[in-house]
Amino acid sequence: MTTTLPLRRWIKRATELQGSNHGHPITQAYLASSLRIAISLADQISEAEELSAVGLSSGLESLPPPFPVARVDWADCVTVGLKLSSGDTELLRSLPVDGDLFETSFSEEEVQPEDFEKLLKLIVEDGEEGERERDREDENFSRADAEDTSGSFFNVDWAQLSSDSSNNVSNNANGHDNTQSARLQRIYSLGLVLYQLFSGGDLPPRDLLVIYSPDGGSLTAMSSRSFSTSLNVSDETNIWGSSNNDKAPLEGSDNESYADYGGRSKRQYFPPRQSMSSTTKSISHASVHHLHMKGVPTPLCDLIHNMIDCINGDFMGNDSYCKMSDVTSDLQLMISKPSVYLHDLDVNRISVTGLELDEATFVRDEELASLQSAYQRSVMGSSELAIVTGVSGTGKSTLATKFGDFVNANGGLFLSGKFDQIKYVKPYSAVASAFNTYCEVLAREKASERAMLLASNLKTALGSDLYYLIQMIPSLGRILQEHSNDYIPPGHDCVNAQERLHYLFCQFVEVISRCSGAPMTLFMDDVQWADSASISIISQLLKTSRSMKGDKHFFFLGCCRDDEMGSDHSFWKMIGSVRTFGFKTTLVKLECMDIRTVNTFLSSLLHLPPRLVRSLSDIVYHKTKGNPLFVSRMLISLNREGLLRLSLTRHRWEWDEEKIQSRKLSDDVALFFADNINKLPADVKTALSALSCFGASTDSEVIQALQTHLELKLVEPLNVAVAEGLVYKLDGIYHFCHDKIQQAAYSMIEDVRCLHHMMYGLSLIDLSLETEDAGLLFTAVTQINLGGPFAVQEEQQYSLIAKYNLVAGKKAMAMSDFAIAFAFFEHGMSFLPNNYWQNEYDLSLDLFNLAAKCALTIKNLTSLTMICDQILRNARNPDDMLNASFISMSALTYSKVSEAVHYGLTVLRQLNIDIPDSISQENTMRLIFQTKSKLNEISDEMILNYQIMSDFKKVMAMKFLAELGNALQQVNPDLQPFVTITMVRLTIEHGLSPMSSVGFAYFGGMVGALGDIRGGYRYTKLAKSLLDKTQSNEVAGSVICITTEVLSYVQPQQTAIEYRLQGERIALAAGDIHWACMNKLMYTSSLPWCGAKLSVAKKAFADAGRFMEEHGHLAALSYLKTVEHTVLAFIGDKGQMISDDQLTQSEINKNPYLLVVVYFQKLFLALILNKYYDLKRSAEKFFEVRLPTCNFLTGRVAHAFNGGLASFRIYRETGDPLWAERGRACKQSVLLWREQASLWNFEHKCFLLEAEECYSEGNFENAKVLYDHAISSAGKYKYVNVEALACELAARFYLYLNNSSTAVKYFTLAHDKYFEWGALAKVRTLHEFIQETFKIDLTSPSANGIGISDDDLPSFELKSETRKRSSLGA
Repeated sequence: MTTTLPLRRWIKRATELQGSNHGHPITQAYLASSLRIAISLADQISEAEELSAVGLSSGLESLPPPFPVARVDWADCVTVGLKLSSGDTELLRSLPVDGDLFETSFSEEEVQPEDFEKLLKLIVEDGEEGERERDREDENFSRADAEDTSGSFFNVDWAQLSSDSSNNVSNNANGHDNTQSARLQRIYSLGLVLYQLFSGGDLPPRDLLVIYSPDGGSLTAMSSRSFSTSLNVSDETNIWGSSNNDKAPLEGSDNESYADYGGRSKRQYFPPRQSMSSTTKSISHASVHHLHMKGVPTPLCDLIHNMIDCINGDFMGNDSYCKMSDVTSDLQLMISKPSVYLHDLDVNRISVTGLELDEATFVRDEELASLQSAYQRSVMGSSELAIVTGVSGTGKSTLATKFGDFVNANGGLFLSGKFDQIKYVKPYSAVASAFNTYCEVLAREKASERAMLLASNLKTALGSDLYYLIQMIPSLGRILQEHSNDYIPPGHDCVNAQERLHYLFCQFVEVISRCSGAPMTLFMDDVQWADSASISIISQLLKTSRSMKGDKHFFFLGCCRDDEMGSDHSFWKMIGSVRTFGFKTTLVKLECMDIRTVNTFLSSLLHLPPRLVRSLSDIVYHKTKGNPLFVSRMLISLNREGLLRLSLTRHRWEWDEEKIQSRKLSDDVALFFADNINKLPADVKTALSALSCFGASTDSEVIQALQTHLELKLVEPLNVAVAEGLVYKLDGIYHFCHDKIQQAAYSMIEDVRCLHHMMYGLSLIDLSLETEDAGLLFTAVTQINLGGPFAVQEEQQYSLIAKYNLVAGKKAMAMSDFAIAFAFFEHGMSFLPNNYWQNEYDLSLDLFNLAAKCALTIKNLTSLTMICDQILRNARNPDDMLNASFISMSALTYSKVSEAVHYGLTVLRQLNIDIPDSISQENTMRLIFQTKSKLNEISDEMILNYQIMSDFKKVMAMKFLAELGNALQQVNPDLQPFVTITMVRLTIEHGLSPMSSVGFAYFGGMVGALGDIRGGYRYTKLAKSLLDKTQSNEVAGSVICITTEVLSYVQPQQTAIEYRLQGERIALAAGDIHWACMNKLMYTSSLPWCGAKLSVAKKAFADAGRFMEEHGHLAALSYLKTVEHTVLAFIGDKGQMISDDQLTQSEINKNPYLLVVVYFQKLFLALILNKYYDLKRSAEKFFEVRLPTCNFLTGRVAHAFNGGLASFRIYRETGDPLWAERGRACKQSVLLWREQASLWNFEHKCFLLEAEECYSEGNFENAKVLYDHAISSAGKYKYVNVEALACELAARFYLYLNNSSTAVKYFTLAHDKYFEWGALAKVRTLHEFIQETFKIDLTSPSANGIGISDDDLPSFELKSETRKRSSLGA
């Protein structure tokens, strides 16, 4: 409900309700309501002026009068609209009817100048008497609503200046006067209204009354004591309204000065003012002092003063208003941001602290909202990341910090790290520091439930591999309540330590997210300085986050200076890579502030309306180009120099524009900082330069050590730098407030910085070696390397520094950062003295060998080639060449497999191990049986008790053989068995090697492939026992993958394939991506054959595909996609099988394994979908591809089983005995496996093959029994896929016999089982076939599972054509 009442009555009642009358300060409720009234009035007048300016009319009949006239002032023409609740109804009824607010009024008449002072006195005195009368009138109003304490009077909805205000002016007044003079008069008049409003109803002092001369005379503020001397009144003076002359100028101005200025500044119309007279100043300020006494905030008092002061013409202050729209804007700021624009400044605090810049003022709201939206989409399941770019100083870090507050407030985890321009300080230091900070927080509460839960889950998930994480994240050891040495794993070997660390980091993140129950955000600052190893970890975290268990998600935010990064930067390459995996990227570009933004920033900072700081904003912008960092530092500098200061008398900021304008500043922010640093004492400059040599941040212990060793004063001067705001200290670490400050300090020693680095490094190195502090060692050696060989002062230091780099590189390798390790080794090589191969042979060999290993790991093949070439040319004996030769061969396997095979064979021959270029199948079989015979004479216990192989050449030979065997799988699989046998023979003759388990694993697979499953099972168990004994993590993934092939025959296949998941985890923990992919491939591909639901298999295929894409294993991906197509086809999703043309045109055709897989998948798909012609064509090609007899055990069961079914089907259609022979051969293989392996995996397959064979040979009675046995056995052993197929084949068998009733029963059962398996495409085609053939409306089991009884079937015989169609398929 809404009601209205005059402003005067609202003021009276509101002040009484709040107890703020009789001199008491006004309350916040009254102040807020009054501001709403003020805004409403100012906005109304401003809108009317704008409409009038374009020739339109407003809601007012005419514009408001320029001045209050006798007995008709604006305050009495204001109506206030209130929103009242239903409980205020009685109050409304009791309100008296409004009458004239003044009892008397003056009539219009001419006034002589000599009577002017009397008249003015009469007006004032009559006004005072009128106020007394109004007080008496309000007593009745007060009694009427004395019981009202609801506060409804403060629920102001609007306020309006009534049209009566323009009707009561003299006849010659122009109510539509919109000249600049009239606008100023309206501002002045509204100022008087606001004075009364915020004073609680007090009338303005006499000093503020204005007399206007309509004939172009004075427009002047009056006081009773100065009236006669300060006014020059003409004979035509009219005190009732505005002049007939709408161009009346102010005193001292010409007519043109007050033409409409269309948005131009006030300075264009008023000449530059000299200092105002003390009399004029005192009138305005003294007049609003009463408002201060009432508790009105200073900014609001100033606003009213500046409104009233605008009538003073050339004598008005610089802050006075010229436009009503400015009044509206300033009032709106006061009510929308009262803490900034309304409340008084804390003068006492600011006088001590000086200018304080709140970082929040630099946050860009739109950009922050963009980041928040991206994060929220990520939490909801979208794969997203965000990047903030911009030049230095644009507020990227501030924006990220504000975003972090948002993440934390919404229950997420926000981890942050920062890359440093001075690299190689510590492996993975930037990324690790983010996690270390999080762990440090948890470590402080290590007895809490959260910390204990994390510790327990980490121990379960990672076990002894936690050692490698603790090396990177020391605080993690505190959470685990044990020292990192307790986690040293039994074996340090691995295939790729860097890949291992990637895996461990990903597992670490997943465990944190799972335990915290919150999504994780990783923020990395200054990504332009990121090293490739850290970028690689971030990439892996992003990619693996897509398959993170549960609803936990990982979000990445990076900040970088894109102007300092080329398009080939590793970060941009990483972004391009993750985009191919479906990641959406939110790019936020931060530009320097434009002049309007600078104005807004200064307005908020100085708590002044934007119009008052516009001139200062112009100066600041043109000197800083709007760079936020530059702006903030310039303002702090101006404040310290006194050019921007707090006025204790005015309680506001003020400045000296002329001096600021004349101040010379460097255009570059770094030079600006350098200039400021140069003004500091010498010891502070020295300390800052020393600190800058260590990058953006440095541990205080390092500074303390330097101070002690060099007897250099550093700590106290740095405390001065902290006080100056150049450095801050947090948790014992010094940080530059911005890297531009660090650059400025660093530039001060540009000519001698190499000597400084060398001096600091040598000062720290002894302490680092003495304390065994890895972090301090990296810092010391990095400083030495930054100095470079030219900074070495003594000759003997060259070899010593090379050794320091060797030690640091080994430490970095142990921490799995091979990129940093390689850098240390490279630096070490650069410090080697002249003739180093002759004078420092052992040191040189160690540096070059380890550098080659690191180069291989980080795939820097160019450097690797040059390093290995040096080793091979300078090695003193063949043994010293072997490591380099092995690394060279391994490098070739990445892209030149044939060359790798040739290289490996050559080296093995040099080691007296002769591997032929080719071997016949017969000779291979003979060697296998000879080896079996020899092993039969040796017990497994004897082999396990063999001594560890000690001959270095034989150890290296085993490594070459293992690498060669993997390569031969791709280019010459017939030769691979010979390599395997050689590894077994070397183990028997020379003892156990870490590679021995690989040899026995392959040998067990070969023996099993030849039909001796039990024999193969023995050797695979032996291989796993050897793996346990040698603790060789390097080969664990391959051994598990290979041995599981045989285990899948002997143990239930559904449980045996779980070993492959273990193999994947172990391979990843060892950095062995190849065997991790192979384990994942074998596990996923086996799911459809094990009876797993196809929907589960579909998800597993998608996960495996992403994994292989992430790691670039295209060979495994090719196999996977081929099998995945079959699964998707059964489900009904679209997929594309590799075409025959593609097979013959690509290099894929050289690999018989992939050919077998492709043709088999086509065969299997046609078999299930009952497409005979596709089945025949695919089967022909499948049997044409020659499979090596003694390997490729994987898939043999599926090939034999489905190949046999296809062969019997084709035989029935063609009568070709070749197909019958093929079918029986497949059946015999499965029968053999049933006898040697397990009934679980093979009984149902044997029954179904025998049933199909009996059907093909016309032995129908046996076929009936065998079909039922196959169906029963498949159900018993959980192979729903075979159960469905057996039901369908049985149904088609009975359909062939014209036994439609039994056929429909089996078709219905097949329909149900296919649905249970998830083969929805097959369900649909089978449903359609049953309806078309039997004319039965078969209800889908997905609806209610209803079957069909014999009574439902019509009795009829199928015609021969129908029988043939059911056999051949659609």
